[in-house]
Amino acid sequence: MAKNRLHIDVRVPGHGSPDERWARIEAESARLVAAGGTVLERFDGHHVTMADPEGNEFCVGAGPA
Repeated sequence: MAKNRLHIDVRVPGHGSPDERWARIEAESARLVAAGGTVLERFDGHHVTMADPEGNEFCVGAGPA
């Protein structure tokens, strides 16, 4: 399998407490799983590494506050 040529980061709003930001990251990850994505690894409180249905990796994390 070939490596990605482009790595995408999906960002959720970064305002609020760390717990609020993590809740938004988790909610977006769940939405993307429902759309066909797969969670590869969770970095609790920071970001989630995922893959689309074709195996391309991307991350879900919080943007700047």
